[in-house]
Amino acid sequence: MKREQISVGSYTYPYHSLDFFLDSMQRLGVQKIELWAAEPHLYFADCNYYESAQIAQKIAARGIEVCCVTPEQCMYPINIGARSRDTRRRSVDFFRRAVDVAQQMSAPKVLVTSGHHNYDDSAQDCWNWCVESLGELADYAARRGVCLVFEPLVRPVDVVTRAEQARRMLDEVDRYDSLKGMIDVDESARFGQSPADFLRAFGLERFGHVHFIDGMPGGHLVPGEGALPMTRYLEELDQAGYTGDISLEIMNERYYAQPEQAIQKALDFFEEYLNTHN
Repeated sequence: MKREQISVGSYTYPYHSLDFFLDSMQRLGVQKIELWAAEPHLYFADCNYYESAQIAQKIAARGIEVCCVTPEQCMYPINIGARSRDTRRRSVDFFRRAVDVAQQMSAPKVLVTSGHHNYDDSAQDCWNWCVESLGELADYAARRGVCLVFEPLVRPVDVVTRAEQARRMLDEVDRYDSLKGMIDVDESARFGQSPADFLRAFGLERFGHVHFIDGMPGGHLVPGEGALPMTRYLEELDQAGYTGDISLEIMNERYYAQPEQAIQKALDFFEEYLNTHN
């Protein structure tokens, strides 16, 4: 692992302004971020193209690179596999806007998750609608030079929760030029899976992003403050030759009042790993 692979997500700062987050990154010497596109930082419904361009300029002026734009899609009513055609259309348009914002920010990636269904709906129908939506989005992203990274979620109503399911869905979409797999190590630990499982499922060429956080599992904690084998996860990535982004998605209420302290602890964890493994 190299320092250049480390990225910090703005998730830890939901009760601070975007300016505060960016200033915090400068204080910590962070040069690469993952931008959580949500209120109060950048909510698409309240931010036009001119305003998002201004945000892009603000980030670039600080010498910070955006590695991924991740629109909020769990708390907001977004579902690319919804039964309702109108909901699916609105959700696809939401992600198309994310691709446009990523292009404005010279960010190479946008994160997207699978759709979900009601317990009394058909999981297969949801799966098919997800494939259709992802195909449309992957085509849109490819024409703008942006890659979608696809994250399985943990809820039982999500049609993709494991590495092998994610690979099967992306195979059905068949657009690996602009659609790759990724892992959230805390989410995947709930199913007993680790980076090695995802790398076996996708291979390096089709694997594009890592959310790196500790958990019980569950919790999205600072590395070292949960029960997960975080050092082993980094070793698995290293052994496979992964050279992509490793992004901190620390999002737990215990950190929200003093987010900079949490990020510093996480960066210290990476520094210790680098000192002992390089």
